[in-house]
Amino acid sequence: MADKYTEEALRLAGMLKTLAKSKRRSIRSIEQQMGVGTSIFHKVLKGDVTLHVRHVLMIADALEIDWAEFFHIAYPRASAASAGSAGSLLGDLDRALGEEPAGEEIPDAEFEAKVKRVLAHLGLLPQEEEEPEIEAARIRSA
Repeated sequence: MADKYTEEALRLAGMLKTLAKSKRRSIRSIEQQMGVGTSIFHKVLKGDVTLHVRHVLMIADALEIDWAEFFHIAYPRASAASAGSAGSLLGDLDRALGEEPAGEEIPDAEFEAKVKRVLAHLGLLPQEEEEPEIEAARIRSA
């Protein structure tokens, strides 16, 4: 039995194959556009060759699929109910800042600001590089 990483790589490769079919693209034409040898994608699908992130990005480009869109399809966001849960990244950020988990999904800009606040709080982000909205958020939370 393959480990969870191999299984996930095969799932992502299968998604790319399905997307290629939906766009009526042959695997061979994708391989040519990527500049890789023929049958490399078949070997990836069989698990003979390890799928690298570079491969995923190159195939997405060949299929004219935005990388963020592909990963959003592959890993849709958790529901709002679980976004701020104890085991989530947002929950971890809230705990690092000494705050209660929000329990709701936050917009990307607010998430980025929260990450920067945590980095600054941990001393991993110099204070002078902080953006004004981060400072305003810190003042509001104080």
